[in-house]
Amino acid sequence: MKKSNIHAIVLYILQASCHVFYRILYLQVGNMCERFGKNPPVSGYRVRRDIRVLSVTERQKLFRAFNVLYKTGVLSKFGRIHGQQALRKHHGASFLPWHRVFLAAVEEKLREIDPDVSLAYWDYSMDYYLPLPSDSVIWSSCFAGNGDGVVSEGPFRFMYGGFNELIRRDIARNGTCPPRLINKDDIDQLMRFCYYANITTGNTPNYFQQVNNLEVLHDGVHDWVGGDMSYVRHAPYDFVFYMHHSFIDYIWEQFRSRQSSLSCRVDVERDYREPGDYAIDNFPGHAPWEEMHGFEYLQNRDGLWRNWTTAVYGYEMAPRCPECSNSENLYCDREIDPRRPEGVCVTKTKFFCVDPPLTDFDRDKPFEEPLGGWATLTQSTIHKGLPGDGRTRFMSQEEGLVILREQIGHVTASTPSVTYTLKGSRAPENGKSTLKLNLHEELYVISSADSKGALETYEAIIGALLTTTAAILASFI
Repeated sequence: MKKSNIHAIVLYILQASCHVFYRILYLQVGNMCERFGKNPPVSGYRVRRDIRVLSVTERQKLFRAFNVLYKTGVLSKFGRIHGQQALRKHHGASFLPWHRVFLAAVEEKLREIDPDVSLAYWDYSMDYYLPLPSDSVIWSSCFAGNGDGVVSEGPFRFMYGGFNELIRRDIARNGTCPPRLINKDDIDQLMRFCYYANITTGNTPNYFQQVNNLEVLHDGVHDWVGGDMSYVRHAPYDFVFYMHHSFIDYIWEQFRSRQSSLSCRVDVERDYREPGDYAIDNFPGHAPWEEMHGFEYLQNRDGLWRNWTTAVYGYEMAPRCPECSNSENLYCDREIDPRRPEGVCVTKTKFFCVDPPLTDFDRDKPFEEPLGGWATLTQSTIHKGLPGDGRTRFMSQEEGLVILREQIGHVTASTPSVTYTLKGSRAPENGKSTLKLNLHEELYVISSADSKGALETYEAIIGALLTTTAAILASFI
């Protein structure tokens, strides 16, 4: 090779290396300058509403954006962040602020895909008034899909979760002490208090007996949905997780509004639990000055900033009678709860689901994204290997035997010779320029009846391959 060509190649490698170095430096500096939460979001302010208030178009846009997060692996990254070091963000004072930042970060990723979408909350207090809350329209193909067993209906059908298995649910299951959804009485009770410590978890015994603890109430909804949602490390792989936690955050924001009112006069950005009372068994990670796991440039107290709900996102009030936000999925019932003469909005049941099914959520269809430079990112849930022989579990043994015999019939005892030609200075000195190999293909069924013979044949095949490989290498030396 000419020296000029070598110089050109070296120069190209150096230029490419410098480009990669500066690209990495740019990304690192850019991330430092644009750390999420330190500045207003790039996508702008957004408003969250109850999922049943969204129009068909609005919620399908949200579902499509969520589907892209799933297919590109972004959703699984958030799932791992939530699952790792779980006790640094659960069973303690950091539970509410950490999940507030987490939700906003997921929402920003959704808006990178579609700037018109935002997270939606699920006000399950409207499901509470059904004879069977499990009949809610939420559990239809119009919204979250079926609530029993593998999620096989709706826009999130056949998604894989944290167990590397298809996501499952088990809503309203049986049991000696079955869980339940949060109702309006629970929320009203929380609104009687003024301080953060009144509704959060500290170093107190009998965690599950704290009826006015928002985190404990939140746990009950996870258990009511069941399946993957009942496991803290795997719940964020299910879309229901984000509707649920958005409503928990909504309730907290209503509580913060009360704190700021004349009734309480509490500074919501400074109000926190007392030292030594941050978490069960004083588990680390919940003090106001400690870093948020996954968002280490933020501290737990940063989740108390007012700007989260003034510059990043806000909430539309939960539907109320008589209009119930003019949603076709809700109705006003003035008789079901005599204590509330103004009436309550109640969800319609899943039998009212009439949306056209989304056909672009085929898990077997690969996701493809052009990356530039003639490169394309392709991701799919299908493992593409060599073509099969056509036998499946849905055919009879007789049909499988026919295919097997056809396959065996195509196997021959020998195949044509394969010739390798050696040219130029690498040809052997004896003048012979070819190496002739006879490759044989045989079919063996290894069974307990002939294990010795099969093993001997296997060893012979391996020995022949090693000899052939050595001969090929020797011819090049």
